[in-house]
Amino acid sequence: MKRHTNQRHALLSAALLATLAATGVVSAQVPSKVESKHEAINKADAAAEQARTAREDAASAQTAARAAAATRDQGALSARGAIAAEATAEQAKSSAADAQTAAQQATSAAEDARSAQAAAVSGSNPHGAAIQARAAMNEARTATAIAADATGVAQAAAAATAEANQLPATVIAAPSDGRNVDFVALDVDADGVLTRSEARAFAPLSANFLAVDVNADGSLSASEINGWRR
Repeated sequence: MKRHTNQRHALLSAALLATLAATGVVSAQVPSKVESKHEAINKADAAAEQARTAREDAASAQTAARAAAATRDQGALSARGAIAAEATAEQAKSSAADAQTAAQQATSAAEDARSAQAAAVSGSNPHGAAIQARAAMNEARTATAIAADATGVAQAAAAATAEANQLPATVIAAPSDGRNVDFVALDVDADGVLTRSEARAFAPLSANFLAVDVNADGSLSASEINGWRR
């Protein structure tokens, strides 16, 4: 919980700094009290909408994680498939937890924005409160983006779990055009392995990703691809 609180404070600090830079606190053009009140209200509404989206994404991630676990528990066709299914189901679970944490951060930021809105409406410094509302909205937006990314990973992991359950015990033969794999060209980040995303650039390899991934580590090495092409 302390780690999550620190993360939220870091997000809020970054958002506040970005807001101050964007609004130009040293500018002589200070909004009127009425304008500041309206801005605080708008930013609080936007933050609430961001939080709602984050919670929906987190719920989708939880659904994906449960589906992955259920698929894994059905059993795989091979030992290799079982290893891969266990890894992908765990990834779905972890990503769902990340999405939930981000949704909580977004919700907390939305509550901060509402507090700032109240201060802007009834307080003596609506301009300062409006800045706080904007910073909280930016924090909610950042947390929502994190929730969306984590949800995407959870859903992809659930799909990979279903695929892993069907993985045969032996590597299937490469199609004729599988011999044309250009490892260097596909390895966009030049880290020596191909991720699922990188493999998608070559359809035959992408279609057989799990079969080629002999050690079920979620990436393809040059030796694994060479073994598949033989």
